[in-house]
Amino acid sequence: MKNANYKLKKIYKIKSSKVFQRVYSTGRRVLDDYGVFYILPSRDQTVKMGFAVGKKLGNAVVRNHTKRLMREIYRTKRPLFKKQVHVIWVARKRLVTANISMYERVFDRLATKAGLW
Repeated sequence: MKNANYKLKKIYKIKSSKVFQRVYSTGRRVLDDYGVFYILPSRDQTVKMGFAVGKKLGNAVVRNHTKRLMREIYRTKRPLFKKQVHVIWVARKRLVTANISMYERVFDRLATKAGLW
C-alpha cells in the first residue's frame, strides 16, 4: 500500500484547462534552459502548480516520467513558498534527459528568479 504522506494532494495541483490558459495568458514568465515557470498571483490560500511536458519531448512514457519527477520536486519544496500563486512548470528538452538532482537545481533556480521563496 502506498503511503499517503508521499503523495501530492489534488488541492496543490492545477487541473483545469481554464486555469492553465489564464496563467499562460496573463502570468509572467521566468525562463531557464531546462524549463519555464508561468506565475500568476492567486487569492487562494494555497500554492498550486501545474506541469506541462510537450509531445515534442518524447513519447507518453518519457512525458509521464518527466512529470512524475517534476511533481516530486514540487511536493518536497512546496512548504518553502512564501506567496499564494499559481505556477505552471513547463519542461524543455534538456530536462527530459536530466537526473533528479538537476530537476531540483532547475526548480530552485526558477523559484529564486521568480521570487517565490
